Amino acid sequence: MATPALTVKQKIYLGIKEYILITFYLWLIFALFDVYRSVLVAQYHIDVVAKSFALINALALAKIALIAKELRLDARLRPKGRPLIYPTLLNAAAFAGLLAVFKILEEVAVGMYHGQSFAASATSWQGGSLKAIFCIAGIFFVMLIPFCAFSELGIVLGESKLSHLFFRSQHL
Repeated sequence: MATPALTVKQKIYLGIKEYILITFYLWLIFALFDVYRSVLVAQYHIDVVAKSFALINALALAKIALIAKELRLDARLRPKGRPLIYPTLLNAAAFAGLLAVFKILEEVAVGMYHGQSFAASATSWQGGSLKAIFCIAGIFFVMLIPFCAFSELGIVLGESKLSHLFFRSQHL
């Protein structure tokens, strides 16, 4: 049985709903990361002013995720006939890389706003080390696995079926 085509109004509603859910998930990740960073700064008496762009990052990256989904950029990350763990991990890795790039660009923009050159801003981020960049990408990767797994399951089962299973009461 074929699914009826959605109206433009329904597509807009579903798109906004998905955007809000993605934004909330990403905001939660970024906010927790910022809280953890501020705890470390306080614990070790590091002289750093904690700035949080968690909501701005979440809004921007959720929009990028939806655009990538709409353009089907993640289709290549779904090898046919492979278990769901493959696209889940590949999408988490791709998205974590994107998040790391945006985090670096954010730090560069903040540094440049405070009068630093591009090169100085880029190397001052978290010590400017490759180790720090891989660390943040690894943290993002692990935190995105459940998000990507939920997304992949939605593709396989159908978005409405997955949402119903997760968010509606099951009368057994």
